Amino acid sequence: MAVPSLRGRLMRMIMLVVPLVWLVATGLSGYAAWHEVNELYDNQQRLFARQLLYSTPAIARPVAPPGPGSDAVDGMALALWDAHGELMLHDGEGLNLSPHPGFSGFLTLEAEGKQWRVYYLSANARTVAVAMERKERWEVVRGLLAAQWLPWLLMVPVLLILLWRSVARGLAPLERVREELQHRTPDDPTPLSRAVPSELTPLIDGMNGLIARGAEMLSRERRFTADAAHELRTPLAALRVQAEVAQLSTTTQARQHALGQLTLGIDRATRLTEQLLALSRLDPLQTPAHLAPLRWQAIAARALEEARRVAAEHGIGVELQQSVPDAEVLPLSGDETLVGLLLRNLLDNAIRYSPDGATVTLVLAADHVAVRDTGPGISAEWLERVRERFFRPPGQSQPGSGLGLSIVERVAELHGLALQLENHPEGGLVARLVRA
Repeated sequence: MAVPSLRGRLMRMIMLVVPLVWLVATGLSGYAAWHEVNELYDNQQRLFARQLLYSTPAIARPVAPPGPGSDAVDGMALALWDAHGELMLHDGEGLNLSPHPGFSGFLTLEAEGKQWRVYYLSANARTVAVAMERKERWEVVRGLLAAQWLPWLLMVPVLLILLWRSVARGLAPLERVREELQHRTPDDPTPLSRAVPSELTPLIDGMNGLIARGAEMLSRERRFTADAAHELRTPLAALRVQAEVAQLSTTTQARQHALGQLTLGIDRATRLTEQLLALSRLDPLQTPAHLAPLRWQAIAARALEEARRVAAEHGIGVELQQSVPDAEVLPLSGDETLVGLLLRNLLDNAIRYSPDGATVTLVLAADHVAVRDTGPGISAEWLERVRERFFRPPGQSQPGSGLGLSIVERVAELHGLALQLENHPEGGLVARLVRA
């Protein structure tokens, strides 16, 4: 379903709200005008009644109705009665009025199909009535409202044009942002300009954050691709050499040795590829995909089972030390699959660098989880650099890619953990995970 444009939505809202406000304002104006006109006419009737009552001689006698061409005022009637209710004075229409001796005030009457607003005033043994048709008042109010409506109706087209231009001008910053994004290349990390109205600043800030994260991810991917290509080149070249040696070998023993080296090279390349894939999946993550309370004992049992198969080939023992109940081991929520990957890499590194017949220990405690080996340890100057991807300290005799600890640190970071590396006083390296 097509989403209506923001400009169209604003114009529709304005075209709905403006007439509504205009109608409400007109209604209020009409009510106020009706009130004011009534007040004005009522005051005129009072004044006229007093003047008629106090200025008419007591000897006044009934007069005949005005004939054709008389100056009688349309929409107005008047009458004067004495104390006995005898009509002393009228203007023709006044014949339709009835006396109310002793009464003073306003009445609304209907006579000969007309509605009259009548003011009675009684004094000096006489009663006067001054009446005005109500339609006269309505005509005055309609005239006042028409004087307001006509300019509005004439200005509606001008108003719509001005509103359209104002909306277009107000949306111009959005149009500039659209054009800037349209002409931007995918690898352009330049932030969008913040020279926009304050209402758009949160949007621009959010987009700039997205652009920065995208640029960082793109840079990381490029760096990762370059490093991976560099690291894969060496094992692949070695595989080619071993394959050529096997082809050129003239004895069975030499061929078997070359094929054995080829198998080891394939294993190393496979492990490197698996680690690269693991890192490529971990890098984009901001938080673990599946969060649940970690069952450290179960995760450790699976990691130890895999580690013991590898360690047995070198006569290395792998043991578990747990000083607290299962539920109290470093309470944490996380992804068990990723944490299992972390423990497998720590155990694999410990086994790889421990001498034959040594022991590797996995420690589960209330405030940390650690793996300790009995290998040569790491020189103090390299303890921090071994965390870097593809870095291996000089003089290493064991094969490896330099990615194991990078994977461990990335998984730890996703779970709010910090990786601590230190040489044990009795020899070997301790890799400890604690809360960051």
